[in-house]
Amino acid sequence: MLVLLLENIKNLGKKNEIKNVSDGYANNFLFVKKLAIKATPELIEKAKATKAIEDEKAKKEIEAIKEEAKKIKDKRFIIKVKTGNEGQLFEAVSATKIAEKINQNGFTIDVKQVIVAEPIKKIGEYKVIIRFNAELESTVNIIIDKE
Repeated sequence: MLVLLLENIKNLGKKNEIKNVSDGYANNFLFVKKLAIKATPELIEKAKATKAIEDEKAKKEIEAIKEEAKKIKDKRFIIKVKTGNEGQLFEAVSATKIAEKINQNGFTIDVKQVIVAEPIKKIGEYKVIIRFNAELESTVNIIIDKE
């Protein structure tokens, strides 16, 4: 039986996809839990149109992410920190502090996107990875300097 999925269902498909499932699975599980409805020719056409719109939207989002990654690539950000007499930092520079500094300079990234290889505990210049998605990342230079 052809059904139109109303929700994402693990190991079956995503919302608005048309799937061929057994009659028993459709009647006893999918329809009862309102996870799917029987696919009619009109619903199939509507689902195809919706999928095309969603694909176009996803394509635009990916292009925007690529543009952001291109803009941020190899940028330099200076973070001023308090240090002791011998130049040691009082606290490690965290991904949160790095994300805040980058966002202050006109970019929009989440702290979860900042990948720091090791905690930054000394003054100097460090390369930090900004991961936009599974396939796309950029490297930025973080300069830690005395306040």
